[in-house]
Amino acid sequence: MAQFLKVEAVSQPQSLIPIDQISGVTCTSNAGNSTLVIELQNVSKKWTVIVADPAGGVNAMIEAFNKAIVANPGGVISTVVPPLTTAQVPAAQSGQSGKILITQQAVYTKFASCVFA
Repeated sequence: MAQFLKVEAVSQPQSLIPIDQISGVTCTSNAGNSTLVIELQNVSKKWTVIVADPAGGVNAMIEAFNKAIVANPGGVISTVVPPLTTAQVPAAQSGQSGKILITQQAVYTKFASCVFA
């Protein structure tokens, strides 16, 4: 397991969250934005990460952070990939074989902010 989660947001270049200090993660949705709160052990301050509502809702946001926590065994930093906002769309199945063209690429919304307060 990595030592830090790296979150890259639009409002700042990157934030590093110590994984061994995380005691809980909660996520809520309001007015089209998902807000993830990461509580740390032994401190009253929290990390708050905001992103436009992903396709999978708050569960997709929590899953993105959980996947980053368990990724990169033995590493120092694990980057959190924002949840999927719009899935890719392959061309209609027309009996072709081999490569199938993608008509719309997958879209991942960038984190709007990641604040420690």
